[in-house]
Amino acid sequence: MSMKIGKSPEGVVILDYNDILTNVDVSDAIEEAFGNHSHCLGIILIKNLPKDYSVKRTRLLRLASVFSALPETIKNKTVHQESLYSFGWSCGKEIMGGKLDYLKGSYYANPKYDIPNATPKQKIEFPMFCHPNIWPKDDLPEFEHAFKDLGCFIMDVAKLVARACDSFVSSRLPSAKQNYLEKIIMDSHTTKARLLHYFPIQSKDDKANGNIENIEDSWCGWHVDHSSITGLTSAMYINESDSTFPEVQCPDPSSGLYIKTKSNKIVKVSIPKNHLAFQLGEAMQLASRNNLLATPHMVKGISPNIKNEIPINVISRNTFAVFMQPPLDEMVGDITFADFGRDVFQSHY
Repeated sequence: MSMKIGKSPEGVVILDYNDILTNVDVSDAIEEAFGNHSHCLGIILIKNLPKDYSVKRTRLLRLASVFSALPETIKNKTVHQESLYSFGWSCGKEIMGGKLDYLKGSYYANPKYDIPNATPKQKIEFPMFCHPNIWPKDDLPEFEHAFKDLGCFIMDVAKLVARACDSFVSSRLPSAKQNYLEKIIMDSHTTKARLLHYFPIQSKDDKANGNIENIEDSWCGWHVDHSSITGLTSAMYINESDSTFPEVQCPDPSSGLYIKTKSNKIVKVSIPKNHLAFQLGEAMQLASRNNLLATPHMVKGISPNIKNEIPINVISRNTFAVFMQPPLDEMVGDITFADFGRDVFQSHY
């Protein structure tokens, strides 16, 4: 008998951590979340996570604001141009909507390997995947541990989700590699985590915002992840006028993550604070021969017209995404992931 599929009020499939931990058959839920039906959202929520998750999440997401508030001279020590700004701190380097994106800053690192395993040729050709991690060891020593701790936790949960995805794909595609996605998460050295800091929205006339009230996907433009699978925390909103960086409620109910289905329906998705979300990426869509689908998504910023007890021009948004990706020489469609990833990078940077 099929298990009853739990869903959020917005229609996002929810799985219980204990079910995927004990290998309960959740194939129907995987198909409902990631399948190729026109209504599927390409995202799944995991509830009842181990208790220490909330501590790990709160610690790192708060540090996103702490790091962002450091002097530019300190942050610039972690900027790495040669990797296309894909290790260390990056701000104003990514192209979104045809313009350089100054509305958010990102900190990139591999949460599992400080020095990824790569050939000398790969290190030269693909520095965006192969460069060693860069950490603010002297200026914010707790940052590295918090980043790796949450990143590896998310990867451990992702392995369980991957096992369920592999089981579903094998049932539809007998020629599929066994344990394909789980092995990618366990063995690949290209995993990249991104700690995101969306700067507070200034007045609607502020030039830095680029006339933000007219831009639907103002904090992050419509895109599809090029990973195999992406783990994502719920966002934390921070009052940056207080030097302790306390968490506050999001003042704009329309702000946040939106997903577009195959039938072009746009759905706002909320990730509860104590849940993890996983989104399917384009590399896995290709590997599954479209039995699993990646969906376009974007992040809408806080409207500059919102009236709030705490002024919106001091409220930032922090979140953390872990992009679990194939090894460089793994085929994605008819090219290697290295070439596939390079094409994506060159279109965005």
